[in-house]
Amino acid sequence: MKLTHYISLRYIGVTLLVMLISIPVFYLVIQNVLTHNIDEHLKDRQSVITEKLENLTNGNVISFQEGITIEKDPVHQVEERISTENIYNKEEKETESFRVLQFPLKTSSSFYNVKISESLVETEDLLKSILYLLLSMFGLLTLTLLFINSIIKKNIWKPFYETLDQLKNFRVDDTESLHLEKTRIDELSDLNDSLNKLSATNMKVYQAQKEFTENASHELQTPLAIVQNNIELFWQTEPISEQQSEILNDISLANSRMTRLNKSLLLLSKIENKQFNNIQEVNLNQIADQFLRNYQEQIKFRNLQLETNWSTPFLVIMDFSLAEILVGNLMLNALKYAPVGSTIELNFNKDEFVISNLAEHRALDEKKLFKRFQRQNSQENSTGLGLEIAKQIARSFDLNLDYFFRENRHYFRVKRN
Repeated sequence: MKLTHYISLRYIGVTLLVMLISIPVFYLVIQNVLTHNIDEHLKDRQSVITEKLENLTNGNVISFQEGITIEKDPVHQVEERISTENIYNKEEKETESFRVLQFPLKTSSSFYNVKISESLVETEDLLKSILYLLLSMFGLLTLTLLFINSIIKKNIWKPFYETLDQLKNFRVDDTESLHLEKTRIDELSDLNDSLNKLSATNMKVYQAQKEFTENASHELQTPLAIVQNNIELFWQTEPISEQQSEILNDISLANSRMTRLNKSLLLLSKIENKQFNNIQEVNLNQIADQFLRNYQEQIKFRNLQLETNWSTPFLVIMDFSLAEILVGNLMLNALKYAPVGSTIELNFNKDEFVISNLAEHRALDEKKLFKRFQRQNSQENSTGLGLEIAKQIARSFDLNLDYFFRENRHYFRVKRN
């Protein structure tokens, strides 16, 4: 949820709650005030009627205005009280609410039961009008809040979202750093300044590390080749003792591993520098097929079974050599770790290819799988760069390489983004 929407929902929620509480309270208060005024008016009329009845000289009840009923010498005297009654209105032909005051009166010559009624129709109409007005104000207030939120999002938060977009697209290996501009809001300007400095610093550190790796790898090529050449020359000298043979063999293995590691680091450096020289449309199915032909002997030696589904070609635009490395690393990984006599599955379609092999142990750690020098098995004789290289190649050509574990099998999938 966006921050502006989050804040707006809270504003509207609080406003709705306050209005839902205040509207009934306000309605009841107004109703009580109006009822109290009507009761006061009835009391005033009671005083006037009492005075007129006490001053009657001929004993005849004078006529009063509509809504006043006087019963002379009643059999039972009523008690004084004020109440609300529903009375049928003959003229309007409907039942209406009235506020009614009844009281007994004793004069020097007679007893009376007096009943004064006053219609509440106008009061109810007034309350309805007030209620409609409050609801209208509530609707208008809600629309105003939404409109203000839209204006705030469009104007005030615009620089923030521009900063966010640039951060989403920022890569530390890009050639240009962030160029976030100042805004009218101090906090956002401070944030942009800090991000500009942070990105520039990180890019310098990254470039320094990349240049060091690239230079060190280049410089190591010659000494490694010299060491290997001298080892081969030493093998040709005679006599060589058994102990010397073992030492030479260990040196040769270590040098070979260092050479592979050095080549892998150089390759990573070229990928990060986007040094691609052979961009073309590549059929990954054909590369996988050629790989299997080259490794037929190893496949037979380990008695591995292949299940392939590659009738639909997976075509991508990328460097041909890097495509071979991408497919080769994943297939070598499957051949290397598939148990003897198990099955390797290859599935291709126009948008992805998936390679899987049976697992001897539990699922691999996805957090470390594609990171540099992170081995899943400390005993294995690998550089720890193969999957990192495959991941970098896929990313460089708008592909995604991921891993999942299902039904005791490891799955590696390359698909279009």
